[in-house]
Amino acid sequence: MSEWPTRALSDLISLQRGYDLPTSTRTAGTVPVVGSGGISGRHNEAREEGPGVVVGRAGASIGKPTLVKGPYWPLNTSLFVKDFKGNNPRWVYYLFEITDFTGFNSGGAQPMLNRNYIAGLQVQTPEISEQRAIADVLGALDDKIAANDRALRLCVELSDAKFTQAVKNIKPGDRTFGDMAEVGGGGTPKTSVDEYWNGDIWWATPTDVTALAGPYLFSTSRTITPAGLSSCSSALYPKGSILMTSRATIGAFAVTQLPVAVNQGFIVVNARDSRYQHWLFHEMRARTSEFISHANGATFLELSRGKFKQFSVRVPRADIAHGFSREVGAIHAAAAQMTVESRKAAEARDELLPLLMSGKIRVRDAERVVEGVV
Repeated sequence: MSEWPTRALSDLISLQRGYDLPTSTRTAGTVPVVGSGGISGRHNEAREEGPGVVVGRAGASIGKPTLVKGPYWPLNTSLFVKDFKGNNPRWVYYLFEITDFTGFNSGGAQPMLNRNYIAGLQVQTPEISEQRAIADVLGALDDKIAANDRALRLCVELSDAKFTQAVKNIKPGDRTFGDMAEVGGGGTPKTSVDEYWNGDIWWATPTDVTALAGPYLFSTSRTITPAGLSSCSSALYPKGSILMTSRATIGAFAVTQLPVAVNQGFIVVNARDSRYQHWLFHEMRARTSEFISHANGATFLELSRGKFKQFSVRVPRADIAHGFSREVGAIHAAAAQMTVESRKAAEARDELLPLLMSGKIRVRDAERVVEGVV
């Protein structure tokens, strides 16, 4: 167990409520505006200097911390650390990460975090040198994830830009998505039948795709059994299949990195000629607004597979598609690998965070774990 002394939160830091800044009064700038749920926009003026820690004080984001490195504007939906009293800001951020504030709700129907309610919260507090060391270890993992996320976005943007250039002089012809690809859908096994669920077959829902940092699906939140697969209208689609959400949220994409079944919220595309698979992926991404404009439905918008198959495709010569696939495929492979690295870093961070912050393991032991990830 840790031998760190226990101190009240109010002895460690001073919290203050944020400032009003209606959206209508904001001026475009580079200063992050930070509210209960994190950064909500940019402004041309700062109210506080960084580094800073902003904590959600209202709604579902009660207690959620945001770390800000430079000048910022904390909103009145949040509390912010006005004075760190000599403590390491990043360590304080991780302190809020591991603290459960559900028992400190001072509101009624709307959850609310009152700084006076949490002032007496008892916190194990290491010396500043240990705080810095803990923050450096966890920060290295967070920085790795952030750097990978930025590189991932750049890879996807570069691939989209290369497609825009490649397709520039190609006009739609008489070939459709239905001509160019096998177009499938999915289904849901009966949830009341236990033997259909928790098997070894990945089964995707739109939430699995909309939550992704990049369009690469490595796992799903639920799995089904072979009996569950047989009972529903989904095939087991191969690795490399293109998934596009087709109802409610239309046009969220993923390329499967493993065989997967899907529910009824997807259109699944596999090129009849594999040389066109990457081309079709980017053609679909480029046509999302068009797909949405042709969707219909009373409860929520939906694009039917039948309608999707009828859309014409801008088709290059096979050698052009093949060259594009080789070039862009390498970029996507690199981006997918960054996703794997970020997942490993996130898993290490989530494992180390409570152990380091409680003193159950020391920094020197955690550093060995981090060396294998970063």
